[in-house]
Amino acid sequence: MANFKLLSPRELAQQSGWPERRIRNLMASRQLKHIKIGGAFYLPDDAISDFIERNMICPVQAPGDPNA
Repeated sequence: MANFKLLSPRELAQQSGWPERRIRNLMASRQLKHIKIGGAFYLPDDAISDFIERNMICPVQAPGDPNA
């Protein structure tokens, strides 16, 4: 079983420095992994790093680029 800590949106915002509103918007658009337990929402402590990893755009090397 995965070993992670569940945080409230407010706790994740405080830990990450991201605005709580941004976290809640990403949850609402289903872009940030989260779980609803009863009436409360929780996110794993790696939710933001997972989001960044999935959405990172890597530069494309141009053909013939000497730095490739």
